[in-house]
This record gives sequence, C-alpha cells and structure tokens, in this order.
Amino acid sequence: MEVLITSKTKWSKYYCIGGLELPSNRMVRLMTSIGTYQPLNCPFEIGNIWDLEYNYYPDSPPHIEDVRVIRRNGLVGKHHDFVSYVKNNCVIWNGDFNELYEGKLQWTYAGSGYLNNPNNVPANSVGFWISDNELTWDGKEYYVYERGILLRNRKFKYKGIVPPIDVIPVGTLIRVSLAKWWDAHGEKRCYLQLSGWHL
Repeated sequence: MEVLITSKTKWSKYYCIGGLELPSNRMVRLMTSIGTYQPLNCPFEIGNIWDLEYNYYPDSPPHIEDVRVIRRNGLVGKHHDFVSYVKNNCVIWNGDFNELYEGKLQWTYAGSGYLNNPNNVPANSVGFWISDNELTWDGKEYYVYERGILLRNRKFKYKGIVPPIDVIPVGTLIRVSLAKWWDAHGEKRCYLQLSGWHL
C-alpha cells in the first residue's frame, strides 16, 4: 500500500508518523510491528510516499488510525504538490476553532482544547484545518489564536519537528491531532495539538 507521509511529531524518544493511504485517502498512523511509535532513526519524512505493508490495529476512538507496519518495501518518491493534493482529496475544516472535530472540543480556562467524553467523539483523531485567523507563536510551546481583548484566546500545543515560525498566516493548511487518552482532573481527556503546517 502506498502512503503519503503527512506529519512527523515528537513523542518522548519516538516519532509519531501520520499519513494518507493512497488512493483511498484514509488517514493512518504508522506504528511499529509491535505497536510502538517509530524510533528516532525512522526514515519517514513529510511529503514522501512509501510502499508499506501493514495491519490495522485501531486504538480507542477517536484514535482509529493506528496501523502496524510489518514491511517497508521502499520509498516511492516525493509528492510534488502536497497542499493541492490534500485540498482536493481530504475533508478540511475551514473557519475558526469551533469547526474542529465536529464542535465537540471543550476548552480549559487557559485556552487548551480537549475531549472528555469517550462516548461522544469525532470520527477521527487527526485532520486538516484552514484557519480564518493567523496563529502566533508564543516563543515557548504554543500557537495562539487571538480573539481580542474581551475574549479568552485559544492555544495549540506545537508538537511538530519543523522549527516554529512566528506567524502561521491565514489560509495555511494546518494539521491538527488529538493526543491519546489519559487521566486528567479526575476524568479521561485527550488534548488538542498542532502537528504542523504546509505553506
């Protein structure tokens, strides 16, 4: 199966690798054959197309994208029009942050998005977004959607491997994802994060 690599994010001493299965455009998360995230020396780079053999091992919804790679048949090549391909073949959320994840996100007072009801989840844990507002780097770990003086801002923890830029412009293709479920504040939560952008 050919897979277009769409994201590469750091998770402890591993990489979480996201992709699109071609030509179905099904979103996948490339785990190792034993179900762990990929090692730091994995060859997967954003924009590359790989020929892979894998089996589906979906995690708890909405994290249904996990596959376990059992064989890498080789690098097919690099996709030369990544942004246009995604825009023409994938569902993209357009607008403000309320468009994300079917409107099911909750928000902390500090502005972080999360899910807290395992029985009411969106269809996927990953997706693409074109924001109606620029996102500004806070110089530490978050991109901020500024809402004005009287409203609380929304913030997106950045987990990608590309060095942050000061501003992600309006109209940029952004990839977002939800971290796996964990116990927080006496309930199960999975938090929103920004995986990367494509100018």
